[in-house]
Amino acid sequence: MSISPAKRRLRILRWAVAVAYLFRVRLRKSLRDDVFVLVLTGAIVGALSGAIAALMVYLAQFSHRLLFNLAHGQRLSSVSALPTELTLIVLTVGGLAVGATYWYRGNRRHQIVDPIEANALLGGRMSLTDSTYVAIQSLLSSGFGLSLGIEGGFTQAAGAIGSKFGQLLHRRRHDVRMLVGAGAAGGIAGAFGAPFAGAAYAFELIVGSYTVANLAPIVVAAVVGTISAHALFGHSYRLPVDALELSNDAHIFPAIGLGVICGLLSVLLMRGVTATEHAFHQSGVRTALRPCAGGFLVGIVAIFFPHVLGSGHDAMTLMLHGSWPLATLIAVLCGKIIASALSLGSGFRGGLFSTSLFLGTVTGTIAGQLGENAGLFASADADMMSLVGMASFGAAVVGAPMTMALLAIEITGDFTVVGPVLLGVIAATLTVRQVFGYSFATWRFHLRGEAILSGEDIGWVRQTTARDLMRRDIAIASATMGLSDFRAKFPIGATKYVAAVDSNGGFVGLVDVASVHAEAAQQNGGPEPTLQEVVAGEDSWVDAATRFDRLMPLFERRETELLVVVDDKNKKRVLGLITEAFALRRYRQELEARQREMFGSQP
Repeated sequence: MSISPAKRRLRILRWAVAVAYLFRVRLRKSLRDDVFVLVLTGAIVGALSGAIAALMVYLAQFSHRLLFNLAHGQRLSSVSALPTELTLIVLTVGGLAVGATYWYRGNRRHQIVDPIEANALLGGRMSLTDSTYVAIQSLLSSGFGLSLGIEGGFTQAAGAIGSKFGQLLHRRRHDVRMLVGAGAAGGIAGAFGAPFAGAAYAFELIVGSYTVANLAPIVVAAVVGTISAHALFGHSYRLPVDALELSNDAHIFPAIGLGVICGLLSVLLMRGVTATEHAFHQSGVRTALRPCAGGFLVGIVAIFFPHVLGSGHDAMTLMLHGSWPLATLIAVLCGKIIASALSLGSGFRGGLFSTSLFLGTVTGTIAGQLGENAGLFASADADMMSLVGMASFGAAVVGAPMTMALLAIEITGDFTVVGPVLLGVIAATLTVRQVFGYSFATWRFHLRGEAILSGEDIGWVRQTTARDLMRRDIAIASATMGLSDFRAKFPIGATKYVAAVDSNGGFVGLVDVASVHAEAAQQNGGPEPTLQEVVAGEDSWVDAATRFDRLMPLFERRETELLVVVDDKNKKRVLGLITEAFALRRYRQELEARQREMFGSQP
């Protein structure tokens, strides 16, 4: 029997649709689950991030040459003197430019999520639009010479790129978080030419943990980010130092002492930023005008100490190869702390990554001169103290000790400093943890009421509520019910507790079934009491929207093993119940599910 041409075409069309559907399903599954796709995506994200970081650094340096009329090859932080009028005008106009971005944003004042917060709370989801806005603000702030680094801008943009790729490929929550880390790794590695430090930065701060599953995409992103930055812009970040040959082991204790000092100074810097921000807020000056005032004040500081402007890389090189007087070093240290606090506190965007490196180098150079004058170590060891200070101050502010230790090695190419640097960063980190408890990033979260200490994923815990964990098989009885009727309806063994409710279904309290039956033998006539008279645990309830991290402390605070889940705190209509043991069991089940998700895409 022959088939008509129309039916043949219809059959072919159906087969084509079926094949296309199967191919789409297979392709989507491959994009979602294949580990090689994840590594390739990490490489692409790293390349884009490294290029963006190097481009922003280049644009900022080009802006410095143009605005401050610098000679070819000259860098802003290395200039020993700047025209007073020009400095004040440029920095004030820079404040107006950044202020205009606040004005443009208008009433859209929702909190912009950075990579650490996105990975901790939102499964790595970031807004590309918001991140572009932050990157532009950071570029303007750095380009006009404010006393900040540009890292805050390019890590924000790089993290958002990783997040967007992860969402477009429909990757799992863990993979999206990993790609955010890959973006940050590529950005830091590209900006500093330090792939080890870039990868460590992603592990320590952005992802919050290191696993074998994280290794490949993040390390590949860091390496490719370094290559792309160098290939496109020839960018490299190096501190040329003479070969260090430590004369003896006497440097160990000075390195530890310097780490403690850097930790204490970093706390002063972070407190200073917060105090300055609070002062500007209390001043009554509009948000859009605060950067203008801050820029003018930074300009006043820069008139006396021009080395405080910009990221400070070239000033660090001068310190390592020059003999700055001790008084000058102390003055520059104080000026940089003040200028950085004014810059961030008044509303400019940027980071303290480069700032902390500069401050650490100054502090270490001061320590080196003092140690040399006191005869603690030879002059050849003095540069070592500068590098220890650089890494220690950075570790204290950024909260990434291994990142800073690796960075000190990579940008100098000298492995001799490994021992002293590790001792310094450990001492600095422990000092900050003991005295202050936060790095700069986590301190900002703390001020907003967020208990985030790293990029470790705690968002799913907060997204799990009492409603998600409750059991719905709760026994309910009217508070006006007589005890005899209650005993008939709920015999011993039927249930342990019953929730008493009022006429509107609102929670009144818990009734212990065994206690009601035990009291029956003790009644000596008289009017029969109602449940209203025997209820207990009137506060043994919890709102259905209560997050898991706030739910668990309630059991101990209210001294109960059971909480009744109600719809809201006003009507208190009973929805279910939750016990402490059941909540912990569900938590373990959820944790195991997350771990399966984390490693499910790995071969």
